[in-house]
Amino acid sequence: MKKPLLLIVFITLTFSLFAHDFVNPIGGRAAAMGGCSVASRGLWAMQNNPAGMAYLDKFSLGLYYENRWLLPETAYKSAALAVPTKFGCLGLSFNQFGSSKYSENKFGLAYAKDFGPYLQIGLQLDYLLISLGNEYGRQSAVTFELGIQSQVTEKLRLGTYIFNPVSFKLEQSINQEKPPIVFRFGAAYQFTKDFVGLCEVEKNTDHEGVSLRGGLEYEVLKNFYLRAGAQTNPGLLSFGLGYEIRFARIDVAAQLHQILGASVQIGMIFSIGKRA
Repeated sequence: MKKPLLLIVFITLTFSLFAHDFVNPIGGRAAAMGGCSVASRGLWAMQNNPAGMAYLDKFSLGLYYENRWLLPETAYKSAALAVPTKFGCLGLSFNQFGSSKYSENKFGLAYAKDFGPYLQIGLQLDYLLISLGNEYGRQSAVTFELGIQSQVTEKLRLGTYIFNPVSFKLEQSINQEKPPIVFRFGAAYQFTKDFVGLCEVEKNTDHEGVSLRGGLEYEVLKNFYLRAGAQTNPGLLSFGLGYEIRFARIDVAAQLHQILGASVQIGMIFSIGKRA
C-alpha cells in the first residue's frame, strides 16, 4: 500500500475526521467562520442547509476547493448550480473528498421554497458513492437532507438541518455500514449593517459529543469582508476574506488544527440573469 493511502487511513482511525465526510460545511465563507453555515443564505446553502437557497433570484454557479493540511490526497472539491424559478429554486451539486485510492462522492438534487419571512424549506436528494480503489470496489447509498430557516426578526435568523435522518446503509459494505446522521441548529444575528455573527451546534453520529461553532463577519469596505471563527470537536481556528463584484464573488479562508496543521479553502460564485 502506498504511503499516501496509509496516511489517510491513519488520520481516519486516529482523529475520526474523514469517515463518511459527506456533510463537510462548503464554501469559503463558512470555512472562515468556524464552519457556521446552517443559518446562512446563498448558493452554498444548497450543501449546508438547502432552505437557505430559497431567496436566490439569479442563475448561480459555484466552485469550491479545500486542501486539508496541504495534502493533495485529502482534497475536498465541490460544484453547485442553482436555477431559481417562480415555483422555487432548483439545484444540482457534486462533492468529492479524497483521491483515486480512496474517495467519497455525493451527487445532490435540491429544491427550496420560500413561504414568507418566517419559513423557508429545502430538500436535497443524495446519491452517495465511496470508491476504495481497484482492489476493494465501491459502496453506495441513497439518502436525503432537509433544512428549515426562519427570519424571526429583522436581525435574527434561525436555521435547522438534518442529513440522512432515515440512516440508509451503504450497499456492498462488509459490516453493513451506514452514513452518519447529522443534525445542526444555529442562528445568524445582524448586529449592524456591516457586522454579523453566527453560531451553531452540530451532532454527528460518527463522532462523540457535539461540535460548537462561532463566526464573525465585518464589511470593512463596500463588498470587502473580513471573517474569523472557531469550532470545537475538532478544535479549529479560522479566518478569511471575501470580495464581491456585480456578477462574481470570491471567498478564501484558512483553518488551523493544533495537531494536523493548516488547511486552505477557496470558493467562487458566478451569478447571471434573473428568476425564470
